[in-house]
Amino acid sequence: MRRTITWVLYMIMGVQIAFGCAYFATNFFVVQRFSENYASALPMWAVSFVQLFLAAVSTWYVLGKLGFGKSRKDGLLRGYICAFLLTVPYLLQMHLAKLVWSLSLSCLLWMLGLIMEIAVQGASKKGVLLLSGAYFLYGIICPDGLWLGGILVLVGSLLLKKRDKDGLPISLAALFMAIVIFVTNAGLNSAFPEARRIYRENNPGTAAVSRFVWPNFASNYFFWDEEVKAVLSEEDAVRLCQRIDLLEEEFYPAMVEAYGTGKATKLCLEMGYRCLMDRSRETVSEIGRDLRDHLLIPFTIENNLQGRGVSMTAWNYGRMKARSPVLVKYYFRYGGFELPILLLGSLLLWWFHRNDQMGQWIKERAAGKETKPLSYRDGGGGNAAPWKLLCFAVILYALWYTMRSNLPIDYKMVLPILFIWYLVSVGGLLCQKPEN
Repeated sequence: MRRTITWVLYMIMGVQIAFGCAYFATNFFVVQRFSENYASALPMWAVSFVQLFLAAVSTWYVLGKLGFGKSRKDGLLRGYICAFLLTVPYLLQMHLAKLVWSLSLSCLLWMLGLIMEIAVQGASKKGVLLLSGAYFLYGIICPDGLWLGGILVLVGSLLLKKRDKDGLPISLAALFMAIVIFVTNAGLNSAFPEARRIYRENNPGTAAVSRFVWPNFASNYFFWDEEVKAVLSEEDAVRLCQRIDLLEEEFYPAMVEAYGTGKATKLCLEMGYRCLMDRSRETVSEIGRDLRDHLLIPFTIENNLQGRGVSMTAWNYGRMKARSPVLVKYYFRYGGFELPILLLGSLLLWWFHRNDQMGQWIKERAAGKETKPLSYRDGGGGNAAPWKLLCFAVILYALWYTMRSNLPIDYKMVLPILFIWYLVSVGGLLCQKPEN
């Protein structure tokens, strides 16, 4: 039974890898038409190869920290799973696009791998330096990397075995690097305002207005401070209710021009608080729905493809299928079809492995041998810290992008959640018996 499940998982993964290879061969030189494409002196085929190579290296690295690759056979399995994760349709699309999200994911995986290594083995000077470098790259490449990366590093320091000894240097390094990232981003945003537009849009004021106020600008207009009304006419408020992107393009810049960044942010936060108090049930319901959709993003994508929900999935899908519509149609849908089957198969493999552990533990206890507490994980030295970190990352990214704005859900921004879902779906292969 266990051998059958294992080979079924291999075959399901193999079909996706074949789809991914076909898509790569026919689209690695095609520029996907996204409005936020970054400028590059390299041709598209070179960008695709570079991004895919970096993704492969970082994926290979983090798989090693999770317990894959202890032997030659495990090395083959590690390579197979690496190929599988690279060819998840939503991830491969980003690896072959001129967008920051592929490079952001690669930096994040490298950073997570270093945090896992430090959490299990303890901090060293080299490890802290490498982690600081990974955090710096993630902070300047990912629009939200300063905050998300810093939180992950701090949580990683709490998972250390020798927390009192090693946690403080990591926390201090993270604080210093956060300051460096903040200053660097400010300089880059000033020097390249148009190229760094998606980086300049992130601030508490626009987040509060987008998440809590929109689309109630008009209905709550007479409750706003006179300072807000001086900038925003009632006609403009009605227009803002129809297009959420105007918050960042028109409303917030006008507030900053009139009152400065500090006061504009304060007024926006007050607007958000007032709307939250007036429309608590409605707002909490919207936030809960978006949080659920982010946490379950692979299944949200499938629902979106069937015409349910409000998201950017259809737009992203349209960019992907421009050159190979038939191939992408089946490739995209297969990515959603396979996930529940893989999750079920991995759960069964874990269950069999758990029963084996329990049986061995009972035998040793009956024989009067000294036994260790049962572990829910086999691999990575039996340390659960790497998997706890991944679970925390899913919750963190879901909460962050839920509260960041009320924009339609965009799977480009939550690639880490997608990556972890598909990683967990094949995690049961760690629980194989040697003969499998």
